[in-house]
Formats: sequence, structure tokens, C-alpha cells
Amino acid sequence: MKVKSSLFWVFVFLFMSAKSAFAALASTGSVFLSAEPGSWVGGGIGASEVTWTHGVEGLFSISTNFDQGATVTFNDGNHWSFDFAAPTYDPVTNTNNGNQLEVAFYDNATRFPLNSPTRPGLNFSGNGRGNHTLGGWFDVLEIVYGTGNDVLSLAVDFRQFDESESMTGPSTFGSLRINSDIALNFTGQPLSQVPIPAAGWLFGSALFGMIGFMRRKKV
Repeated sequence: MKVKSSLFWVFVFLFMSAKSAFAALASTGSVFLSAEPGSWVGGGIGASEVTWTHGVEGLFSISTNFDQGATVTFNDGNHWSFDFAAPTYDPVTNTNNGNQLEVAFYDNATRFPLNSPTRPGLNFSGNGRGNHTLGGWFDVLEIVYGTGNDVLSLAVDFRQFDESESMTGPSTFGSLRINSDIALNFTGQPLSQVPIPAAGWLFGSALFGMIGFMRRKKV
């Protein structure tokens, strides 16, 4: 079900404004978005694929959200928001006080800030469009904190499935870079996830190369 009530979006706008009240304007920023046909949120970007750059199409800002995650806003007149949060529960200490985002792959994410303590939080919305429920993943490739645990830079890729926690149906893929030199990802695949066949091939090649080298030394 798509939530379109005007009252709901008034709340969302006020909530986003509050979140970005202490946000820092980015020095550099860009995002690549690719929306599959039928994606409700992705349908609001204006094309099947777009790239937005800080200072050109609009302005990026970044802040730490209340779950010790990262919130990025993009203002091109349509007020886009990107939210990422780690699970708040820590099984090692058996506490639920929240965890900082770190360089890692976060799978089985659900809608932030309604995600359960044991699942990551994700939310991409804007232009009057948002999901009531969602599923997805995000891949944090770089995150740098400053004093007071403010997020200074962020490189993250994500995929958000509309209205489906099971990660099926139409989705939107995004590659977001704020104050980061890591290149945008246009593949739609998590960069940190090395395919097993490729990894096995590399290992096998190195092993056979070493064996051949040792044999030549013996001759």
C-alpha cells in the first residue's frame, strides 16, 4: 500500500526538516539512482536513471541521525532524504543502545526508523513519495566521523524494494557519495561482495602460479 495522505507528507516534511536542522552542507556530493519500472519512490526521480551533483542539480547535506546512523538530504526543490542505520541491538553486550555505522555490508534492512532492534534501517524518500514498508540492503564503503561523532564523509550503495520486506518486486538502486573520493557504482551490485567463483578463480590462479614457480626453481 502506498501512503499518499497529505497529512502524512506534512509530517514527513516536518520530520525531515528537524533531522536536517543540524546538518552540515557537503563540500562535494553525488548520487546515481536507477529505478526499476513500477518503483513508487524511484518513479519520482524523473527518469529511469539520474545522476545528481552537489552544486549543480541541488545541494547535499549530511548529519548523524538519532540511531547513530547517517542521514543525507538533497534539496533540489523536492527534498530527498537518505537514511542508514545499523541494528541498535548489540549481542556481545546484550544492550540496545544503538551502534555506529561502520564499513560493512548491511542486509535485510527495513524501513527506518521503524526497523526492529536486530535489523538495519534504510529509507530513501522524497518528492512526495515514500514507502510504508520496505526491504533492502546497503553497503557502507567509507564513513568518517569527526568530533562529537558527526558524520563527515560517507560512501554507500543501496537497493530499496518498495512495500516488500522480503526484497521482491520493483526497487531503486542508489550509489551515494558525500565528501568521498570513491567512484560511483553503476552496477547495482554490492561492491564489497566478491563473487565466490571469481574469488576461487583468483586463488586457484595464484596457487598454480606458485606451484609452477617452485617447480622451475627445482629444475
